Amino acid sequence: MNRRSFSKSLSLATLGVCTANSLFAHNETLASHKFNMNYAPHLGMFKNLAGDDPIDQLNFIADQGFTAFEDNGIKGRDLGLRSKMAEVMEKRGLTMGVFVAHKIYWKEANLASGDVNKREEFLDDISTSVEVAKQVNAKWMTVVPGGFDRRLPIGIQDGNVIEALRRGAEILEPHGLVMVLE
Repeated sequence: MNRRSFSKSLSLATLGVCTANSLFAHNETLASHKFNMNYAPHLGMFKNLAGDDPIDQLNFIADQGFTAFEDNGIKGRDLGLRSKMAEVMEKRGLTMGVFVAHKIYWKEANLASGDVNKREEFLDDISTSVEVAKQVNAKWMTVVPGGFDRRLPIGIQDGNVIEALRRGAEILEPHGLVMVLE
C-alpha cells in the first residue's frame, strides 16, 4: 500500500470511530430525541445491541426515541410476557403496531379457496386476536389472504377472500380493531 492510500484509509477510519463514539457515548442526546411519527421497529431488530429479552428490547427501542414497535409473533408469546410487555409499553409511551392475526398459508390457497374449514380457522384466529389486542393495547393486525388456486377463476377467489374478510371485520368492528390487509 502506498503512503497516500494508507493516509486516506487512516483518515476515514478515524472519522468513523469519532462518529460512532459521538453517537453512542452521548446517549443522552439520543434519549431526548423522539420521532415525530410512529416508526415501528420489530422486536429482534436491535437484538445485537439490546439482547434477546423482549423487555430489554422494548426499553432500548424507547431509549432510541421510537414511539411504536411491531411484533408479528406476539400471539405466540406467553401471557405473562405479553402482560409485562404491555406494562413497559404503557410506562415508556410505546404504541403497539401491527401483529399477525392468523396462521398464514404462503404456498397454498386458504381464504381464496372457499374451503369452509380454512375460513373457520381464520375466523377463530381473528377471535383470539381480539384478546391479544386487548392485552397489549393494539389497534391494528395484519391479515394475509394466502396463496391462490390456479384451478379456480380469479373472480370466485376474490369473492371467497371478500367473504372471509367481511366476516372477520364483523368480529373486529365491535372492538374498534382494524385489519391491515397485506
